Amino acid sequence: MAKLPDPRAPIRALRALARSRKGVAAVEFALVLPFMLLLYFGMAEVSRGVNADRKLTLLSRTLADLTGRAQSISNAEMTAIFEAASAVMHPFDGSQVSMRITSVIVRSTGTGDAVRGEVCWSDRRGTELPELRRSDVITPVPDGFRTPNTSYVLAEVVNPYTPTVGYVISGTLRLSETTPWPVRNTGEVRREGVSACL
Repeated sequence: MAKLPDPRAPIRALRALARSRKGVAAVEFALVLPFMLLLYFGMAEVSRGVNADRKLTLLSRTLADLTGRAQSISNAEMTAIFEAASAVMHPFDGSQVSMRITSVIVRSTGTGDAVRGEVCWSDRRGTELPELRRSDVITPVPDGFRTPNTSYVLAEVVNPYTPTVGYVISGTLRLSETTPWPVRNTGEVRREGVSACL
């Protein structure tokens, strides 16, 4: 004759399961794993974003320095400056970076020590930065460049940065950098086809 199942067996099995501690570590790991992954990928993404921003700062300084060294710049030289500066972005994609270089003349406003910056010439690459025309006003004039009848170079760069992991949360970020730079060997950097401003 077949033996009938014990009706108390499921209750005993549930009690034994409640007393068992064999799977606690696995359950704890399953609870902690999403936070560990979030922390890991978050740190990697922040690190990559900071590196992209530092590269953009270096690009802006390189653009300003290469322009500020020259006494005059031709069209071919300006193209070479943009190419050399964008190479600084490596290993990030430098083709997406918008750049603008402007020769700014410092003029006295006639009111005490107040000065304003006026555009002598401006060149740009990319579409993120608007075109500037001669005599457009640049404000404020940075400290250290506030002497009337002098000039400085202003480099501006913008890079649309798309996070790898956090794109869903933040979308594309607009990283930018502006660098005023002294003119080295002359009163102003002359631009081919543009009359002098000083």
